[in-house]
Order: sequence, then C-alpha cells, then structure tokens
Amino acid sequence: MAMSAASITPSPDLARRLAAGLPLTVLGQASLSGTLSRLVVLGRSEQGRAAALSAVVTGTTRPPPVVAARFRTERRGRGLFVQDQAGADRFVLSSGLLNQLVVSAGIWPVLLPLIGPRVAALPVADAGRLAADLDLFCRVVETTVGRAGAGLRLTLEPTGTNVDSAVGSLGRLGRAAAGVVRRVPGAGRAPGHVYEPDDAGDEAISFSDIGGQEAAKIELETVCLAISDPQLFLSWGARPPRGVLLYGPPGTGKTMLARALARESGARFIHVRATDIVSKWYGEAERKLQEAFDWARRERPAVLFFDEIDALARAREDAHEASHRLVSTFLENMDGLQVPDGVIVLAATNRPEAVDEALTRPGRFDRLVEVPLPGPDGRRQVFEVHLGRASRQAGRPLFEPIDEAGWDQLMAASDGFSGAEIAEVVRRALEARIRAGDKHGQVGGDELLSVAGGVRRPW
Repeated sequence: MAMSAASITPSPDLARRLAAGLPLTVLGQASLSGTLSRLVVLGRSEQGRAAALSAVVTGTTRPPPVVAARFRTERRGRGLFVQDQAGADRFVLSSGLLNQLVVSAGIWPVLLPLIGPRVAALPVADAGRLAADLDLFCRVVETTVGRAGAGLRLTLEPTGTNVDSAVGSLGRLGRAAAGVVRRVPGAGRAPGHVYEPDDAGDEAISFSDIGGQEAAKIELETVCLAISDPQLFLSWGARPPRGVLLYGPPGTGKTMLARALARESGARFIHVRATDIVSKWYGEAERKLQEAFDWARRERPAVLFFDEIDALARAREDAHEASHRLVSTFLENMDGLQVPDGVIVLAATNRPEAVDEALTRPGRFDRLVEVPLPGPDGRRQVFEVHLGRASRQAGRPLFEPIDEAGWDQLMAASDGFSGAEIAEVVRRALEARIRAGDKHGQVGGDELLSVAGGVRRPW
C-alpha cells in the first residue's frame, strides 16, 4: 500500500504571530527519504509590516515538473514564480547555495533572494490574504518535496528555535549555507545573544569557576530553584522571584555570576547589552526591548540578562522621554511574568542609584545582590581559579607552588583589585614568559607579585 503524500499545514496561531512580529525562527523541519535529505522551513516578520518565508529542501536544485502543472507559474530566468489567481507573484522556486531548492518570499531569511530571483515579502495587515498565502506556501512545499515527503505530517509554527539554532539546522544543509546566513546583516536576530546550557568553551561557566563572592552565590543558588523547580515554591505558598539586580564595581564578576546561574539551572542564557537596545529612531528601542522579553519566553527556561541596565532604565525624573518609554516597557513585562513562563530576569549595574526605583520594588527585581570587590580570601580564590584554568588549558603545571608568605605578599599587592584585574595579572605574567621564548618553565610567585604592581590602578 502506497504511503500518503506529505501534509504541511500552518498552525492556527502562525498568522497571528507573523502579524505581531517574529525574529528569524525555524517553523518546522523534517527528514526526507530518497535523494532528498532534509526540509527546513524558516520565517521572519516585522510587526504590522511584512513577513518572509523560506523552505529549504536539500538534494535537488530543480523544481519538480508537477509544480508547474498544479499551480499558476511563470518561468523567468533562474526562477519558477508561483502566482495567485490574479497573476501576482507570491513565491519563487530557485536554486540555493549548496545543492538546495528554496521556496521563498521576501528578502529574508535566506541569502539567496538577495542575489537571485525574488518576490516581495508577504503583507501581514490583511489577515485573510496572509492566511491564503500561508496555505499556498504549504501546498507548494508539499508538491516540492513530492514522494520524498511521503507520510510526512508537519505543522508550521514558531518553535522557539532562534537564529542561532536556525543556523545550526542550516548547518545540516552545508557549511557554506550556514556561514552565509551568519553574515547576513540583521538576519532576524533578536537583541542580544543566546547561549545554550551546555555551550562549550568560555561560555560554560559554573559557580565553582568564580572565585570569591560567596554571599552572592548563596543568593543566586536559591534563584536557581525558581527556574529548575518553581513548583517547590508553590508547594509552600510562595511566589518565585522574578528578577535579580546585581550591583557592584566593574570587573567583579556580575556577568559571570549570571551565566553560572543559567548553567546551574539548565536554562538558556540570553545576554542583552545596552547597545543591543538603544536606537536613534522613535519607538525602535521599545520594540527591541519587547523582542528580548518575547524571545526569552520562547526560549524558556531562560535567564534574560540585561547588562548596564542603568543605561536602559535610568530614573525617570532625570531622564529623557525615550527612557520613560523604556522603563514602561520594562515594568509591563516584569509585571506580566508568571511562574509557568520559566523566565528569570537578571540585570547588572555599577550604579544602582541610577536605576528607576519602580523597577527595584518587590515583585520586579525582587533581590538586590551586591557583588563587591573581593577581600583577601576572595582574591586568593580568584587567583587560584585563573592559575588552575591556565594550567588546564596548557595541559601542564604553569606555576610554581606559592607558600603562605608568598600569598600574603600577593594579597597585599592586589589589595582593591577586582576579579578582572586579577585575571589580567595572570595573563601578563604568562605573556612575559611567551615574549621571553620560554616553552617549558614555570611562573613563580615573585613574577606574579611584580606584575601585580604594574596592573595597579593609578587612582
């Protein structure tokens, strides 16, 4: 008995989400049989303006003849244009970057429509027209995959897979395609950057990788439970915290603590800087801020971290009108966070007094956690973390053992240092050995002591 043809349908919510605005997102993906290997469907839209859709099919560069037989089409140059009943172009089938066939409308989210045949983005203001376009898109994709999609049942919907994961999906289509998409300016990326809980390298930071700051760690370990087990709070009739404001001098480890919190709780870490949000255009900053919260809700469980929040939510009595609108967007989203959302908002600032007081009242940033300059014990822990990390990376012991008298001298020389400055001491000591051409020696405590004197700030 022959298998049924592919069935690809839009979810009931997809048209509304496209009309509301959607960063570059994987709407669906599936393995295909035969010579075709994979289907990846992506979408992006701007609120109230236009939407772009792309379906990338690997293993072929030619539209099957049945497409022209079933739809109104017109061949022009390298593209096969699918038209509506009025003869207007709605989608184009054309060859992709690496043995792919792309069904697309709009200039996103695949680079091909920028340099090859293309049709206009889909209007989203007319709900009926958008629904008809989505239906046509699905039927064209069904026909394009043909027998390779036999038995496929796929519903297109915002999956919460962001542009970084979308590029990972495209990586299955070929390194060249993924690399090109990464280089497309503004390719649907929501403000900030997302790190998965198991990201390798410098991003994989746990509390044990942070020297000192024991009081801050204890506070944040409690917040971990709000992400990993919110029902535990509810079983005691308590509401989990919604937000945490980390404050302290520069270089004390506020961002590292936020990353560690995300990793320890198994959540995605979304890092948003002030430069990701601010804009000279009216209303653009508020839209980007809203996108960041929407992104976190799609990525949940997630830690949404705002760096330098005093640049985004400064006290309104001393701020410009644009800051009023940003603070209002913050307040609306913080008040709207619910336990099932699985989102914790963290923020960092060097100037807590500059943050609008409305954000720091209970129910918003519930906890204000100080991240101060480390004391002697904390500085020693930070040194030990960086000494050990460098040795592990090199695969051999890089430092001579330091006795207690040596540690006392090093602590005195580093009085008032932040964690970042201690890391710089270690880096410069290793750099001196590299410049000297030494390939097998070890750095002594006296060398660290000498370097610390040069790192000391002149104020």
